[in-house]
Amino acid sequence: MAEFLTAARFYFEADGITEKVIKEVSGLGVESTPAQDIHGSSKGGFATRQPTPTVAKFTNITVKLIATDDLRLYEWYEDCNKNMGGASQWQGNRKDASISVYDQSGKMQARWEILRCYPCKYTGPTLTASSGDMATETLELVHEGIKRVPPR
Repeated sequence: MAEFLTAARFYFEADGITEKVIKEVSGLGVESTPAQDIHGSSKGGFATRQPTPTVAKFTNITVKLIATDDLRLYEWYEDCNKNMGGASQWQGNRKDASISVYDQSGKMQARWEILRCYPCKYTGPTLTASSGDMATETLELVHEGIKRVPPR
């Protein structure tokens, strides 16, 4: 029987950015919406119908992390989105990233690779004096694809 995965043991990393405390990852999705159905009629008057696949669309991935004094994820966002006279640096700052899920013994059981991603949105924490919650930051990643691969 396959190992059941818990949603509470996972890890996110992006080339050179490791050891971050991640609270939540969402948006691991891909969709291939079919083109409009092709309807027709063939010899003998038989109606035909064929949906045709289109290009895959990937949803943006949202990474919510516990805010600390480590600025690496924010600096990555800033490096990709500075507009220096019309020439932002997003293309040269794309990274391969991954999300790994572990079982209770600490063995990796599932892994998703995120291809050539960069942060397109940064949201700082909501700070409330009466709250006991940890401050969080959120990064939204745009990417060229995700792949579910065997665990390493």
